[in-house]
Amino acid sequence: MRSALLRGREHTLLGAHGAVAEASVAIAISRGGFAKQYAYVDPNEDAAAFAYGARAVLLAVADGHSGFEAAEVALEHLLENPAPNWTVGEGPPPNADAWRRHALAALADAAVQIGGERREGSRSRTTLTLALADLARGECLYAAIGDSHLFAAYAGEAREVAPSGKGAFLGDPGVTEKLAEHARIGAFSLEGVQALVLASDGLSEEGIGVADPAAAVHAAFVASRSERTDLQPLTLARAVCDAACASHRALHSGDNIACAVLVLGE
Repeated sequence: MRSALLRGREHTLLGAHGAVAEASVAIAISRGGFAKQYAYVDPNEDAAAFAYGARAVLLAVADGHSGFEAAEVALEHLLENPAPNWTVGEGPPPNADAWRRHALAALADAAVQIGGERREGSRSRTTLTLALADLARGECLYAAIGDSHLFAAYAGEAREVAPSGKGAFLGDPGVTEKLAEHARIGAFSLEGVQALVLASDGLSEEGIGVADPAAAVHAAFVASRSERTDLQPLTLARAVCDAACASHRALHSGDNIACAVLVLGE
């Protein structure tokens, strides 16, 4: 399995972003284009990750609140535990019928890890959105807690999948006890999908992010198509971050932004 993780605590320069790309996947992260105008614990509390193998591709983004630990720990757990089984283990990835059980188990285990690895006195918690692309079956399995996004980009538009839900964070005891009620879990066909884009709400937060996140994602996707095929994932991830940061600067109000992308082609 090949994988990468970008941690917000390692990317704290306003207006800059870090990115990693390999094969058809890429991740990018930025503290944002303008200083946060609300109370926070750490300058950058987001994280982004990818993993891929012969069986599937996993993308994930996490938007930490009250500290970076929860976002970082949640993605480290995904990469260390279910990701190898989902992407390179024996047999195919979970099918749509079994996915809910696998996804809830992964979320529950991540919540336990968060509780065990926070700084003393920390209340760090996080959103988490993950997408598992099973290219052989032509379907995408997803799971989400909180208001980070998953978009499917088609030739003429980008559509949000499982619209974001506010007020629920992995690492909150009340949410952990009722994961089945708070998690948005499902599957959709990859027919016609040319890219998957996950993004934290630095892209969309009212008064901070862009007015139309799906349109911004599609514009970034269209721009990436002018690049060589091997550069398209990196270009797309950077363009999503750049769109968010440009909005932050224009509105004089910032937030962290993390994204993860998979380019599928025509």
